[in-house]
Amino acid sequence: MSSSPGNVLLVGSVPFDSVEEVLETCASTLGAHAFALPDGEIGERLTWILALPSLCYSRNPDFDPIRVVPPDRVKSPASHDPELVKATRSTYRLKPGVRETTLELPYALEAIRSYGIFEKLRTAGKIAPGIRFQVSLPCTVDATKGFFPDPADHPVVMRAYERAIQGEIRELLRNIPAADLTIQWDFCIEILEILGARERHLDSVGGAPPTLSGEELFRKYTSKDYLAPMTEAIPDDVPIGYHLCYGTWGGWPMTEVEDIGLCVRLANSLAANTPRRVDFFHLPVMRDADEAFFRPLRDLEIGDARVFLGLELADGVDEMIRRAETARKFLPDFGVAHYCGYGRETPDRVRELLTDIAAGADRLAD
Repeated sequence: MSSSPGNVLLVGSVPFDSVEEVLETCASTLGAHAFALPDGEIGERLTWILALPSLCYSRNPDFDPIRVVPPDRVKSPASHDPELVKATRSTYRLKPGVRETTLELPYALEAIRSYGIFEKLRTAGKIAPGIRFQVSLPCTVDATKGFFPDPADHPVVMRAYERAIQGEIRELLRNIPAADLTIQWDFCIEILEILGARERHLDSVGGAPPTLSGEELFRKYTSKDYLAPMTEAIPDDVPIGYHLCYGTWGGWPMTEVEDIGLCVRLANSLAANTPRRVDFFHLPVMRDADEAFFRPLRDLEIGDARVFLGLELADGVDEMIRRAETARKFLPDFGVAHYCGYGRETPDRVRELLTDIAAGADRLAD
């Protein structure tokens, strides 16, 4: 389990030109505040799951393309207009007669390459000892359903993803020491479905609306059956956590919530049903969060898992501290984070936000 005292979580994407720049900038700006360091998901991976069509699905002979969006056209739309969202996403169908397929995912290969750079920088003294290398992976629903409009294809593709991600984890563990690794699971589309936001914003790209209620989807996506294929093979000496997200495609958030209660319930269920220890949770926060918003934090039941609140919302250090002081009335001890990854920001703006979150972490530590 991680012994890192770092109180700043970097969710994943950091839009710099190279892995070296990501690691050096984040390490130098955050210093001992860094909980772990990601490689920034740079290049094509910066579009999160929208990189999967070109890096995975388009290369699979078992799939027929329905709509192909070239990688250089995959950009975040300016609004949540479903037609604009649709224009950013390639879609596929299983070829007739295909009942099983395999997927070749990009995550382990990229992480192993980046870990080599991480090691060199650490040896050079640019990364402090004890800081782990972070790999962020999409949960099964996030990586599959929105690319296959026909619900009949989902079981085949989801089973293939589960097998593939298990292979990615084995490859990571063969090449990165467990003592240097932490794994974050990105849990986003599940939340949008539970809240009905996927139906409002993404239905045109994900097939028929869910036939289950929000509570039924909640139980499904926090069940051991859903979580075990992703997590059960990860040894206990590799910390794992969940990044809970309300979606940023077209702007933050894709759906507003009145309080942090849903994320608290999700964290409790994920901690209870993940078939190994969960070490941390990232819980996003709304800009106008007040006491009523944070009050459900009293109901957290997640054992010794650390909480990182997404208190940094690109509106300055003072607002971040205001939200933190309010949250402390209900949860005395937590780390801080941006509301999501930095993938929608410019490099210069990211440097400003990293400086802000480091300054905020300093003030909170005092």
